Amino acid sequence: MTLVHIDAASKRFGHSAVLRNISFSMNAGEFVVLIGGSGSGKTTLLRLIAGLERADTGCLSLRNEIVDQPQTGTFIPAERRGLGMVFQDYALWPHFTCLQNIEAAARGTATLRRKRALELLDRMELQPFAAKRPHELSGGQQQRVGIARALAANPDLLLCDEALSSLDSDIRERLRLEIRLLARESGTAVLFVSHDPLDAWRLADRIAVLENGALIQTATPDSLYARPGTARIARFIGATGGFAAAVDCEDGQSGIRLDGRFVPACVHPLKLGQTGIVYIRPEGVRIAETGIPAELQFCAFEAGSYRAYWRIAGSDAKLCSREAVQPPPSARLRIAPDHVLVFPLTETQTHHD
Repeated sequence: MTLVHIDAASKRFGHSAVLRNISFSMNAGEFVVLIGGSGSGKTTLLRLIAGLERADTGCLSLRNEIVDQPQTGTFIPAERRGLGMVFQDYALWPHFTCLQNIEAAARGTATLRRKRALELLDRMELQPFAAKRPHELSGGQQQRVGIARALAANPDLLLCDEALSSLDSDIRERLRLEIRLLARESGTAVLFVSHDPLDAWRLADRIAVLENGALIQTATPDSLYARPGTARIARFIGATGGFAAAVDCEDGQSGIRLDGRFVPACVHPLKLGQTGIVYIRPEGVRIAETGIPAELQFCAFEAGSYRAYWRIAGSDAKLCSREAVQPPPSARLRIAPDHVLVFPLTETQTHHD
């Protein structure tokens, strides 16, 4: 069942277009991670769905009911949309304890509400803080109470705005699993705004990418990794580079040249002779007996392997590789063609974002 459907929605604040012609759908039980740079419109899109903002144009439907359509004057306010939302600023009731904050959002008899609240306290690792009020908690603890409160009513749609951003890495990793399991167990669909790639890889059924108020790409994590639509998305999936190169052709293959050597690449939609901006996934770069000469600029040990940063001899091109052993000061690099991504040069304005 389609739970959320947005058709050509736009939103302006004054003279600034924050959302541009957004069309997007979510199914019941689906977990979608929404990513994008600062100011890309992520929070505004969540607020439109929640009913905290009104669209200027377009149409937004929940559960096949129109809830926001400026053309007809239709607007269903937030309190009637039946959603859960986790805010960046926590928005907890200051006069309630942790337990009471969660309990107040649960449904059913007093006994059932207490049972649900205690279960969520346990799963959010908040049992020792049940009797404390929000001002007695750290920011991360308050955020966990906010997550538990939003889940207490078993909403069919949960909107999360940077819900894990204030947590340390250990707690964040554990809560990723808990949120994913709780959503799956309850059948709750989740639209989860984040700037952290790990949230996308470890949580998402689909990833949606906003750039400058436009929805650029929506794909499963593996499809996004295989075919990033823009230079910004290439950087999000871990590709490095950002150097310019002209599209060339050799033996019927399209590609680029590094240090005068031809490297096959995915160059669509560029044509022969056009200049593009190049990103290369570290997984596709390896030290080999034959390859392109490179000088090691920096090397860091990272999670069981070495992350090496290279400069291609005779050019400004810089690459990254992951090596099992510490690499030498200079080496030859072999680059796998399916890891070389070339984008139109007009995207260079995103290179330094």
